[in-house]
Amino acid sequence: MTKMSESAGDQMPTRRNWASFWSLLTLQTQNAFNDKAAQFLLIPLAGALVFAAKDSGQEVGFLGQNMAHVLGALIVLPFILFAPVAGWLSDRFSKTHVIRGTLCMQLAVFALIVCAVGMQSLPLAVLGFFLLSVESVLLSPAKKGIVKELVGHSRLGFASGVLEMSVILSVCFGQIISGWWYDARRIDGHGIWEAAHGPLMIVGTAALASLALSFGVERVKPMGKRPFSAGILFEHFGQLKDLWHDRRIRLSSVGIAFFWGFAGFINLAAIQIGSDLSGGGGVGFGSENSWLMLAASGGIALGGVLASLICKRKIELGLVPVGGAVMVLGSLALALGPIERGWLMIWMAIAGGGGAMLLVPLNAYLQDVCPPEKRGRVLAGLNLLDCLAGFVAVVAQFAMVHFGVSYGLQFGALALVSVVVSCYSARILPQQLVRFVLLALFRSVYRVKTMNAERIPRQGGVMLAPNHVSYIDAFILSVACPRPIRFVLFDEYFEHPTVGRFVRLFDAIPISKTRAKEGLRLASESLRDGEVVCIFPEGQLTRTGSMNAFMRGFEMIARRAKCPVIPVAMDGLWGSIFSFERNRFIYKKPYSLQYGVRVNIGEPMDAKAATAEALRVQMGELRSEAMLTRPLLQDQKQWTSLPYQVLFAADPQYLEQACAVQGEATMEQVANALQMADVNAVTRGEVVMVDWDGFSGVRDLVAVMYPLVQGLKLVIVSGSQSGEEIEALAGEHGVSAFFGGERLARIWQDRQLPGNCYDFSEGACERAGDQSGRFAFPCLVRGRCVISMALPDPKAQTRINDHQDGHRAGTWGRVLPGFVARTSDTGLKIAGLSLPDDKVVLEDAGVDDSGFVQY
Repeated sequence: MTKMSESAGDQMPTRRNWASFWSLLTLQTQNAFNDKAAQFLLIPLAGALVFAAKDSGQEVGFLGQNMAHVLGALIVLPFILFAPVAGWLSDRFSKTHVIRGTLCMQLAVFALIVCAVGMQSLPLAVLGFFLLSVESVLLSPAKKGIVKELVGHSRLGFASGVLEMSVILSVCFGQIISGWWYDARRIDGHGIWEAAHGPLMIVGTAALASLALSFGVERVKPMGKRPFSAGILFEHFGQLKDLWHDRRIRLSSVGIAFFWGFAGFINLAAIQIGSDLSGGGGVGFGSENSWLMLAASGGIALGGVLASLICKRKIELGLVPVGGAVMVLGSLALALGPIERGWLMIWMAIAGGGGAMLLVPLNAYLQDVCPPEKRGRVLAGLNLLDCLAGFVAVVAQFAMVHFGVSYGLQFGALALVSVVVSCYSARILPQQLVRFVLLALFRSVYRVKTMNAERIPRQGGVMLAPNHVSYIDAFILSVACPRPIRFVLFDEYFEHPTVGRFVRLFDAIPISKTRAKEGLRLASESLRDGEVVCIFPEGQLTRTGSMNAFMRGFEMIARRAKCPVIPVAMDGLWGSIFSFERNRFIYKKPYSLQYGVRVNIGEPMDAKAATAEALRVQMGELRSEAMLTRPLLQDQKQWTSLPYQVLFAADPQYLEQACAVQGEATMEQVANALQMADVNAVTRGEVVMVDWDGFSGVRDLVAVMYPLVQGLKLVIVSGSQSGEEIEALAGEHGVSAFFGGERLARIWQDRQLPGNCYDFSEGACERAGDQSGRFAFPCLVRGRCVISMALPDPKAQTRINDHQDGHRAGTWGRVLPGFVARTSDTGLKIAGLSLPDDKVVLEDAGVDDSGFVQY
């Protein structure tokens, strides 16, 4: 009995579950290929008999003239007649046993068909053709319904997509190979019946492999106990009612049925076109049809693989309108293009790819929301609806052929129906469509790596509490989180004419800075309803690079909802155009066309334990872990190959020493340099003056590694140079920032040099006084590490942003990102990725709620 029961359907599938799934996939691929290969050996056989009769002057009658449509109707008719029985079998018995039983039936039907062709009995062969479809309808609910029981919810989108595409491709390749095979044997001189007899024997023997593979699928328990009754034979409307009862199931089913109606119409049209291109159904008819099916199946394969990968971890319904739009494009091209094999193959491939992108997410979503005890009935009802759509396609295409409608107008009518379906799907899925398109664009620029995604529960209300670095944080989190997120935003965003419409589309929760009661209530209710709600504890974007003080609203929401709080740390967004780096949002040139972003998910915290202080510590630890995975820290060759840009050096030996430092740098030094680069001190490419002799213990870091990481241009001075020389060099090279100790800070102060000065020496905080007016920003150094930096106060660029302090009197600035500061009885404990001993203890020191170090 499988361990992946429905009650445990959200657990990760085991190795045994995956082995069963791959056995199911393989046997179903073989089964579908066998069925279609046999059926599409019989179609050119029937076509050849009709062609031979016409060629000899015999009357072929209505059936002969419309053989393709008759056989097409026989394919879908069993799904209409036997759908209720198929659903009952799938629910009443183990789906594993149903699968094995139908495969035994397939072997028996193949024996019948081989005998019929050997006897040259067309009625008996058509009966076998019909029974193959009966076997397919009995198998379908079982093989679809067992997927979630094997792989669970988390991998359902991927598994369902792979299974569906393998079936469709097997069907297409069965049609393709059988058509070429039959024509090749006819060309070799075999008769009409003999050309089909040998291939049918081989295909029938291959069906044994499907039966053998079925014993690799582990047994799942039955989901129902209802005994058989005659009434089950007539439950068609009851099964359709099951589809219509739930809006989610109803709309998904209609979309899936549209795909099969679309595919049926294309298939029949391809058969008609193949007949015309081969001169009326003679030798070459099967090959022409195979070429067109090859193109359609190639498009389905590409579209299916793409859709399965997109839905690998989360079912993306936004793909449905996109797939519909591609189907419209392919249909219009078929309508307007020439009836030539090459062009037809291209347009059919496009239409097939669009169909696959529509089908995969709908199939996965339907199985996901379907109640387990009704899954067999629902899937049987879906098969019935699919075949009704296929039957409508047969009738519509027959009517168009009968009344002489051109192929262009036939495909034009199909395009018109596709437009209606695409527009309607976009209308009812606007959030999913916009989300999918935008996230696809963001994924092309931001390579998001999610760490510890399994920590987010798959069900139930949960609050995400991330740091807030850029205007695209919500999109980054949406990419990283396997569940849909509702964001809590200040009501000012809702008042913006463009942004307001956008946030309403995504069902964001408004909250007022002055009247927060209603927003707190809405967020709490959403959490109690089992949704994922994200609130940024800082309440605004950081404009310094470091975390701001946390607002307490998230504590009230979590305690009201009694839900877990999950800290989240995003790393790699400082420096993007959507951050405040370079002292502005958006309006700046990007440094790169692609950014690596890491999203680290923390362990869920109990609502009572999730205080602002505890959350800040957890987010600091997560940020440190995320920074350690940066590519620059993973490969020493990357930092040793960075260019060291020097405009002036007082002593050539400084350059030799710098090269030695770069070659011997430790990961801790590089990590500390990255931490300094993540705050709003200086921007990339700035010209900075450094005093080579003015540092105590951190010269290698501040004068070499930090400029390398930040891409700074250096003017290196020595301790022996006068204030006049330093002033002249600063003016000559356009220096905008100064790094050094007490001496350089005094020269900068006395001579009123431009830009900002950062003092890395002891006593810098005392010399800064109350940090008003003009002063050198103090930076706290311990050992060979920079712990914190005071910064200029960033300006508020919009009315939504509150004032943020870059410095405060009596402090050494904010702790750098990637450090965790804890106040204890022995003093302030600093831990983080760039500390060789993992922690530093500062006696008689503390840290406030904004991260400023008081020492």
